[in-house]
Amino acid sequence: MSMKVLVPYDGSEYSKDALQHAVDTYTDAEVHVLHVIDPVGRGGRKQPKAAWWNMWYEDREKHAESLLEEARETVEGHEAVTTEYRTGKPSEEILDLVQNGDVDVIVMGRQGETGLSRVLLGSAAEKVARHADIPVTLVGETS
Repeated sequence: MSMKVLVPYDGSEYSKDALQHAVDTYTDAEVHVLHVIDPVGRGGRKQPKAAWWNMWYEDREKHAESLLEEARETVEGHEAVTTEYRTGKPSEEILDLVQNGDVDVIVMGRQGETGLSRVLLGSAAEKVARHADIPVTLVGETS
């Protein structure tokens, strides 16, 4: 059975670096690239009832598909790459995929949140690293 590596991907330089790190490090592994559409944002409801919701969500789906195509092009030479997008809170969706799938390791980008913003907001990378029961490699700025 082949190793499966999960790479959360948002198109940031950190997520691009994480994807490159994953394919360079796990050359024979299946790489699963995940993008999470986050409608919750800053305290909103998961599925708002406003009329603009459909237009906003369709735009986010197109954006997700574009990001995942970009990711596929980035790792074009890698044998086994799958992509997926989900809707929800990024850390929760990542951890849900890990708990319900056959993921062996997570490689994800991290931004350098420090001080009060880290205390108040935390980060998806930090939450995943704390709660995942598999190895997590964080790629990017650490301070």
